[in-house]
Amino acid sequence: MEAFSDPKKTLMLQLSPNVRRAWNHRESGMRLKTRIIFDYELLYLEKGELTLRISDTVHDLLPGDIVLFKPGKEHEFLESVGECWMPHIHFDALYADNLEEVPISYKSLADCSEQEKSWIREDVLESVLQIPDIIRVDNHGEILKTLQQLIHAYERRDLDFFILQKSLVLKLIYLIMKGLENSELSRRRVHHKSLDAAATLIMERFDQTILLEELSKTATLSVFHFSRLFKQKYGLTPHQFQMRYRIEKAKHLMIYTPLSITTIAEKVGYGSVYAFSKAFKQIEAISPRKFIQGFTGSNEI
Repeated sequence: MEAFSDPKKTLMLQLSPNVRRAWNHRESGMRLKTRIIFDYELLYLEKGELTLRISDTVHDLLPGDIVLFKPGKEHEFLESVGECWMPHIHFDALYADNLEEVPISYKSLADCSEQEKSWIREDVLESVLQIPDIIRVDNHGEILKTLQQLIHAYERRDLDFFILQKSLVLKLIYLIMKGLENSELSRRRVHHKSLDAAATLIMERFDQTILLEELSKTATLSVFHFSRLFKQKYGLTPHQFQMRYRIEKAKHLMIYTPLSITTIAEKVGYGSVYAFSKAFKQIEAISPRKFIQGFTGSNEI
Protein backbone atom coordinates (compact mmCIF):
# COMPACT_ATOMS: atom_id res chain seq x y z
CA MET A 1 0.00 0.00 0.00
CA GLU A 2 2.95 2.33 -0.61
CA ALA A 3 0.87 4.50 -2.98
CA PHE A 4 -1.36 5.60 -0.08
CA SER A 5 1.39 6.48 2.41
CA ASP A 6 1.07 10.22 1.72
CA PRO A 7 -1.08 11.78 4.53
CA LYS A 8 -3.11 13.80 1.99
CA LYS A 9 -3.94 10.73 -0.07
CA THR A 10 -4.83 8.80 3.07
CA LEU A 11 -7.17 11.57 4.23
CA MET A 12 -8.81 11.82 0.81
CA LEU A 13 -9.68 8.14 1.01
CA GLN A 14 -11.20 8.68 4.46
CA LEU A 15 -13.26 11.81 3.73
CA SER A 16 -16.95 11.15 4.28
CA PRO A 17 -18.69 14.51 4.70
CA ASN A 18 -22.06 14.87 6.39
CA VAL A 19 -23.94 18.17 6.31
CA ARG A 20 -25.46 19.23 9.61
CA ARG A 21 -27.08 22.42 8.32
CA ALA A 22 -27.16 24.44 5.08
CA TRP A 23 -28.91 27.72 4.46
CA ASN A 24 -28.87 31.10 2.74
CA HIS A 25 -28.45 33.46 5.67
CA ARG A 26 -29.17 37.15 5.01
CA GLU A 27 -28.86 39.72 7.76
CA SER A 28 -28.15 43.39 8.41
CA GLY A 29 -26.17 44.48 11.48
CA MET A 30 -24.50 41.08 11.77
CA ARG A 31 -23.20 40.32 15.27
CA LEU A 32 -22.27 37.04 16.93
CA LYS A 33 -20.58 36.74 20.32
CA THR A 34 -17.44 34.68 20.88
CA ARG A 35 -18.02 30.99 20.32
CA ILE A 36 -16.50 27.75 19.13
CA ILE A 37 -18.14 25.14 16.91
CA PHE A 38 -17.76 21.37 17.08
CA ASP A 39 -17.70 20.82 13.32
CA TYR A 40 -16.73 22.91 10.28
CA GLU A 41 -18.62 25.88 8.90
CA LEU A 42 -18.02 27.04 5.34
CA LEU A 43 -19.33 30.56 4.70
CA TYR A 44 -19.32 32.51 1.44
CA LEU A 45 -19.82 36.29 1.62
CA GLU A 46 -21.97 36.97 -1.42
CA LYS A 47 -22.98 40.54 -0.57
CA GLY A 48 -22.10 43.18 2.03
CA GLU A 49 -19.00 43.65 4.16
CA LEU A 50 -18.16 41.72 7.29
CA THR A 51 -15.56 42.05 10.04
CA LEU A 52 -14.84 39.00 12.16
CA ARG A 53 -12.22 37.67 14.53
CA ILE A 54 -10.76 34.19 14.40
CA SER A 55 -8.50 33.41 17.37
CA ASP A 56 -6.39 36.59 17.71
CA THR A 57 -6.71 37.84 14.13
CA VAL A 58 -9.32 40.30 12.82
CA HIS A 59 -10.36 39.90 9.18
CA ASP A 60 -12.25 42.32 6.93
CA LEU A 61 -14.27 40.40 4.35
CA LEU A 62 -15.61 41.56 0.99
CA PRO A 63 -17.90 39.80 -1.49
CA GLY A 64 -16.20 36.71 -2.90
CA ASP A 65 -14.31 35.96 0.30
CA ILE A 66 -14.80 32.53 1.88
CA VAL A 67 -14.36 31.53 5.52
CA LEU A 68 -13.74 28.04 6.82
CA PHE A 69 -14.44 28.08 10.56
CA LYS A 70 -12.53 25.22 12.20
CA PRO A 71 -13.60 22.91 15.05
CA GLY A 72 -12.72 24.33 18.46
CA LYS A 73 -11.32 27.60 17.10
CA GLU A 74 -12.85 30.65 18.78
CA HIS A 75 -14.36 33.31 16.57
CA GLU A 76 -16.84 36.17 16.69
CA PHE A 77 -18.63 38.44 14.21
CA LEU A 78 -17.74 42.02 15.10
CA GLU A 79 -19.68 44.18 12.63
CA SER A 80 -21.10 44.34 9.15
CA VAL A 81 -21.87 46.92 6.46
CA GLY A 82 -25.09 46.64 4.52
CA GLU A 83 -27.20 43.50 4.26
CA CYS A 84 -24.87 40.51 4.31
CA TRP A 85 -25.72 37.50 2.15
CA MET A 86 -23.93 34.53 3.68
CA PRO A 87 -24.77 31.13 2.22
CA HIS A 88 -23.08 28.59 4.48
CA ILE A 89 -23.01 25.00 5.67
CA HIS A 90 -22.07 23.15 8.84
CA PHE A 91 -20.49 19.78 8.17
CA ASP A 92 -18.27 16.99 9.43
CA ALA A 93 -15.37 16.03 7.19
CA LEU A 94 -15.08 12.48 8.54
CA TYR A 95 -17.77 10.00 9.52
CA ALA A 96 -18.70 9.98 13.21
CA ASP A 97 -21.17 7.74 15.04
CA ASN A 98 -22.57 10.69 16.98
CA LEU A 99 -23.38 12.75 13.88
CA GLU A 100 -27.05 13.14 14.81
CA GLU A 101 -26.57 14.14 18.47
CA VAL A 102 -23.96 16.88 17.95
CA PRO A 103 -25.64 20.33 17.73
CA ILE A 104 -24.41 23.63 16.34
CA SER A 105 -22.64 25.46 19.16
CA TYR A 106 -23.05 29.08 20.19
CA LYS A 107 -20.91 28.83 23.33
CA SER A 108 -17.35 29.91 24.08
CA LEU A 109 -14.90 27.13 24.84
CA ALA A 110 -14.87 28.12 28.52
CA ASP A 111 -18.66 27.70 28.72
CA CYS A 112 -18.67 24.22 27.16
CA SER A 113 -19.13 21.14 29.32
CA GLU A 114 -16.64 18.27 29.18
CA GLN A 115 -19.10 16.31 27.06
CA GLU A 116 -19.45 19.21 24.65
CA LYS A 117 -15.68 19.55 24.41
CA SER A 118 -15.52 15.86 23.49
CA TRP A 119 -17.68 16.63 20.44
CA ILE A 120 -15.01 18.89 18.90
CA ARG A 121 -13.83 17.23 15.70
CA GLU A 122 -10.21 16.81 14.68
CA ASP A 123 -9.25 19.59 12.26
CA VAL A 124 -7.91 17.51 9.38
CA LEU A 125 -8.68 20.11 6.71
CA GLU A 126 -6.05 22.47 8.13
CA SER A 127 -3.55 20.04 9.63
CA VAL A 128 -3.41 17.79 6.55
CA LEU A 129 -4.78 19.78 3.60
CA GLN A 130 -3.51 23.20 4.84
CA ILE A 131 -6.80 24.96 4.07
CA PRO A 132 -6.60 28.40 5.78
CA ASP A 133 -9.32 30.21 7.73
CA ILE A 134 -9.81 32.87 5.05
CA ILE A 135 -9.92 31.70 1.44
CA ARG A 136 -9.49 34.11 -1.45
CA VAL A 137 -9.43 32.32 -4.78
CA ASP A 138 -10.22 33.17 -8.40
CA ASN A 139 -12.70 30.29 -8.77
CA HIS A 140 -14.93 31.56 -5.94
CA GLY A 141 -17.88 31.84 -8.35
CA GLU A 142 -17.79 28.11 -9.01
CA ILE A 143 -17.56 27.47 -5.26
CA LEU A 144 -20.65 29.67 -4.70
CA LYS A 145 -22.58 27.79 -7.41
CA THR A 146 -21.78 24.43 -5.80
CA LEU A 147 -22.60 25.77 -2.33
CA GLN A 148 -25.99 27.03 -3.54
CA GLN A 149 -26.67 23.67 -5.18
CA LEU A 150 -25.95 21.97 -1.86
CA ILE A 151 -28.21 24.36 0.08
CA HIS A 152 -31.00 23.79 -2.46
CA ALA A 153 -30.65 20.02 -2.02
CA TYR A 154 -30.55 20.34 1.78
CA GLU A 155 -33.81 22.29 1.85
CA ARG A 156 -35.58 19.43 0.04
CA ARG A 157 -33.65 16.46 1.48
CA ASP A 158 -35.15 13.80 -0.74
CA LEU A 159 -34.03 10.17 -0.67
CA ASP A 160 -30.97 10.92 -2.79
CA PHE A 161 -29.68 13.68 -0.51
CA PHE A 162 -27.46 11.42 1.60
CA ILE A 163 -25.30 10.60 -1.42
CA LEU A 164 -25.63 13.98 -3.13
CA GLN A 165 -24.51 16.00 -0.10
CA LYS A 166 -21.33 13.93 0.23
CA SER A 167 -20.42 14.45 -3.41
CA LEU A 168 -21.10 18.21 -3.26
CA VAL A 169 -19.03 18.78 -0.10
CA LEU A 170 -16.19 16.76 -1.64
CA LYS A 171 -16.50 18.95 -4.74
CA LEU A 172 -16.31 22.08 -2.57
CA ILE A 173 -13.14 20.83 -0.88
CA TYR A 174 -11.68 19.97 -4.30
CA LEU A 175 -12.53 23.41 -5.73
CA ILE A 176 -11.01 25.16 -2.71
CA MET A 177 -7.80 23.14 -2.95
CA LYS A 178 -7.47 23.79 -6.69
CA GLY A 179 -8.19 27.48 -6.18
CA LEU A 180 -5.53 27.76 -3.48
CA GLU A 181 -3.06 25.85 -5.64
CA ASN A 182 -3.66 28.14 -8.63
CA SER A 183 -3.35 31.23 -6.40
CA GLU A 184 0.04 30.02 -5.18
CA LEU A 185 1.18 29.38 -8.76
CA SER A 186 0.05 32.89 -9.74
CA ARG A 187 2.00 34.42 -6.86
CA ARG A 188 5.09 32.50 -7.93
CA ARG A 189 4.71 33.74 -11.52
CA VAL A 190 4.51 37.33 -10.28
CA HIS A 191 7.87 36.91 -8.54
CA HIS A 192 9.47 34.86 -11.33
CA LYS A 193 11.21 37.80 -13.04
CA SER A 194 12.35 39.42 -9.80
CA LEU A 195 13.87 36.15 -8.58
CA ASP A 196 15.63 35.79 -11.93
CA ALA A 197 17.01 39.31 -11.48
CA ALA A 198 18.43 38.34 -8.08
CA ALA A 199 19.97 35.17 -9.54
CA THR A 200 21.52 37.24 -12.35
CA LEU A 201 23.02 39.61 -9.79
CA ILE A 202 24.58 36.65 -7.96
CA MET A 203 26.10 35.35 -11.21
CA GLU A 204 27.40 38.75 -12.29
CA ARG A 205 29.05 39.35 -8.91
CA PHE A 206 29.86 35.74 -8.08
CA ASP A 207 33.32 36.69 -6.72
CA GLN A 208 31.85 39.12 -4.17
CA THR A 209 29.88 38.76 -0.96
CA ILE A 210 26.31 39.90 -1.55
CA LEU A 211 24.10 40.38 1.50
CA LEU A 212 20.61 38.86 1.61
CA GLU A 213 19.21 42.34 2.20
CA GLU A 214 20.58 43.53 -1.15
CA LEU A 215 19.26 40.48 -3.00
CA SER A 216 15.81 40.75 -1.42
CA LYS A 217 15.71 44.46 -2.30
CA THR A 218 16.50 43.57 -5.93
CA ALA A 219 13.57 41.16 -5.87
CA THR A 220 11.34 43.71 -4.03
CA LEU A 221 10.59 41.14 -1.32
CA SER A 222 11.21 40.85 2.39
CA VAL A 223 14.29 38.85 3.35
CA PHE A 224 12.10 36.03 4.68
CA HIS A 225 9.88 35.75 1.58
CA PHE A 226 12.81 36.18 -0.79
CA SER A 227 14.75 33.33 0.85
CA ARG A 228 11.70 31.05 0.84
CA LEU A 229 10.68 31.76 -2.77
CA PHE A 230 14.28 31.57 -4.04
CA LYS A 231 14.66 28.11 -2.49
CA GLN A 232 11.33 27.02 -4.01
CA LYS A 233 12.37 28.18 -7.49
CA TYR A 234 16.01 27.05 -7.63
CA GLY A 235 16.13 24.31 -5.02
CA LEU A 236 19.04 26.11 -3.33
CA THR A 237 19.47 28.97 -0.88
CA PRO A 238 21.05 32.13 -2.36
CA HIS A 239 24.34 31.21 -0.65
CA GLN A 240 24.26 27.66 -2.06
CA PHE A 241 23.39 29.06 -5.50
CA GLN A 242 26.42 31.37 -5.42
CA MET A 243 28.70 28.62 -4.15
CA ARG A 244 27.59 26.26 -6.91
CA TYR A 245 28.11 28.98 -9.54
CA ARG A 246 31.57 29.80 -8.17
CA ILE A 247 32.58 26.12 -8.35
CA GLU A 248 31.34 25.87 -11.95
CA LYS A 249 33.47 28.91 -12.83
CA ALA A 250 36.44 27.36 -11.04
CA LYS A 251 36.02 24.07 -12.93
CA HIS A 252 36.08 25.97 -16.23
CA LEU A 253 39.35 27.69 -15.22
CA MET A 254 40.86 24.38 -14.08
CA ILE A 255 40.07 22.67 -17.38
CA TYR A 256 40.93 25.45 -19.84
CA THR A 257 43.68 27.53 -18.15
CA PRO A 258 47.08 26.80 -16.57
CA LEU A 259 46.26 28.90 -13.49
CA SER A 260 47.23 27.61 -10.07
CA ILE A 261 44.60 26.53 -7.54
CA THR A 262 45.50 29.55 -5.38
CA THR A 263 44.90 31.97 -8.26
CA ILE A 264 41.65 30.24 -9.24
CA ALA A 265 40.41 30.40 -5.64
CA GLU A 266 40.99 34.15 -5.60
CA LYS A 267 39.32 34.67 -8.98
CA VAL A 268 36.11 32.95 -7.86
CA GLY A 269 35.88 34.86 -4.60
CA TYR A 270 37.53 32.72 -1.94
CA GLY A 271 39.94 34.30 0.50
CA SER A 272 42.01 31.15 0.97
CA VAL A 273 42.82 27.89 -0.77
CA TYR A 274 41.50 26.05 2.29
CA ALA A 275 38.05 27.67 2.05
CA PHE A 276 37.95 27.05 -1.70
CA SER A 277 39.01 23.40 -1.36
CA LYS A 278 36.42 22.80 1.35
CA ALA A 279 33.61 24.29 -0.80
CA PHE A 280 34.78 22.43 -3.91
CA LYS A 281 34.87 19.08 -2.13
CA GLN A 282 31.45 19.73 -0.60
CA ILE A 283 29.92 20.09 -4.08
CA GLU A 284 32.07 17.81 -6.24
CA ALA A 285 32.97 15.17 -3.59
CA ILE A 286 36.66 15.36 -4.62
CA SER A 287 39.43 17.89 -4.01
CA PRO A 288 40.39 20.52 -6.62
CA ARG A 289 43.75 18.78 -7.03
CA LYS A 290 42.14 15.43 -7.87
CA PHE A 291 39.70 17.14 -10.23
CA ILE A 292 42.59 18.67 -12.21
CA GLN A 293 44.48 15.41 -12.21
CA GLY A 294 41.47 13.73 -13.75
CA PHE A 295 41.81 16.00 -16.78
CA THR A 296 45.58 16.42 -17.06
CA GLY A 297 46.78 13.06 -15.74
CA SER A 298 49.58 14.98 -14.07
CA ASN A 299 50.48 15.13 -10.39
CA GLU A 300 52.23 18.47 -10.80
CA ILE A 301 49.84 21.29 -10.08
